[in-house]
Amino acid sequence: DKPLFGICLGNQLLALAAGAETYKLPFGNRGQNQPVINLLTNQCYITPQNHGYAINAEQLPDEWEPLFVNRNDGSNEGIMHATKPWFTAQFHPEAWAGPTDTEFLFDVFIDFTKKSHKSPREILGTWQSGLSAPRVAERVHPKKILLLGSGGLTIGQAGEFDYSGNQAIKALREEGYRVILVNSNP
Repeated sequence: DKPLFGICLGNQLLALAAGAETYKLPFGNRGQNQPVINLLTNQCYITPQNHGYAINAEQLPDEWEPLFVNRNDGSNEGIMHATKPWFTAQFHPEAWAGPTDTEFLFDVFIDFTKKSHKSPREILGTWQSGLSAPRVAERVHPKKILLLGSGGLTIGQAGEFDYSGNQAIKALREEGYRVILVNSNP
């Protein structure tokens, strides 16, 4: 029942664990300005992405439901559990270096850590009221952070993935956190 927020590969791993399969996209979703629809509110966000696979959301069990869908190709961009504090985003909801439309998802996750007895629909629904800007959550201040890295997907591709993990460590350390990186695969 611990809160989970799967990002990018985390979306696919959580979907696989739930029982859905992944499939290769014809061209992949790559670049900065990928439109994604929030299925709870029908709002469209501009997102940065870099993935070549998607999950088959039709294979999700009853306790799971799609949360985001890519407006260009209709592929799944995130899922959520009906009762447990688990949700995902296939895209990259970064705070900087790209569109910040979905930065609020990190605040949603922080809400989950404080109110994990609520369902994703309840918490995500309170964050999405019309087109108004989401409220900022009261910040929690953890002392230690476990960062899971993916490494490269093929030989010679490790640079951007290791770079993002290293940049995350750098930013978190500058904020005074102790960070442990698992599976950086440089």
